[in-house]
Amino acid sequence: MIDEYIEKTHLAINEGKKNLLKGKLDKGTYYRVLEEYFSSIYQYVKDHINEIDANTFARITSLENNVDDFIVPFKTHMEAPNEVDNSDDYLLETIVYFTRKQLKVKESVEFSTDNLRKYDSTANTYVKDMCKRLGLLCYCFNIADIFDIPKNHNIAIVKVDERYYLVDTTYQQYFMLGQNFKDRYLKSEEHVVTCEVGARILGINKEGTIELLERGFIDTQDIMFEDYFTTMFEQYSKEPLVGEEYLDIILKHFNN
Repeated sequence: MIDEYIEKTHLAINEGKKNLLKGKLDKGTYYRVLEEYFSSIYQYVKDHINEIDANTFARITSLENNVDDFIVPFKTHMEAPNEVDNSDDYLLETIVYFTRKQLKVKESVEFSTDNLRKYDSTANTYVKDMCKRLGLLCYCFNIADIFDIPKNHNIAIVKVDERYYLVDTTYQQYFMLGQNFKDRYLKSEEHVVTCEVGARILGINKEGTIELLERGFIDTQDIMFEDYFTTMFEQYSKEPLVGEEYLDIILKHFNN
């Protein structure tokens, strides 16, 4: 039965893409149809968890990766800052611009289509390099190394004039449609994989989400900073904290 579900979903993805290109199908309908197909797969996995082998999980993951579209429209800022309205913003925009430029030129990243899942660690290297050039304090880290959640994602906290900012130039890796169906459920040897944080964060703070996706940084005093980590905690059914607590844990990690 699972083979049948996978095959039908594969055909639905391919036919849907063709009809989208021909203008015979709108994205909303395409998403809803795919959600039904994937829901059948996820429900089957839940009901037959002990029967699903590694190959089947890989095939399902491959299906998800074929749905190569973002669940929310955004325009990644790729321009160098040229006006100084706010000195903090100017420095942070410079850091993000340098990082994204390096990813595009040296790593051949295409920000309009790539999910960037493989580039967060490399991005942190460029962020750290730029902060060193600018004389700014910068903490680069993997979220899984600081918080008790299996979320392997590299980000940075940058201090500019006594304020702290979250810098995440590859946040878009969490906004691919294939990982954001609400009934998503896959169980690996390490942990259960559920709906990604993209759909979760859009439900509570779409404006802040778009800002972070486009600009690549956010003030840690902004509610989006709290929401950013809260949605990750909730993905793993962990009790969320408040913004100051998240920042305090990060700073203590580096200053102890």
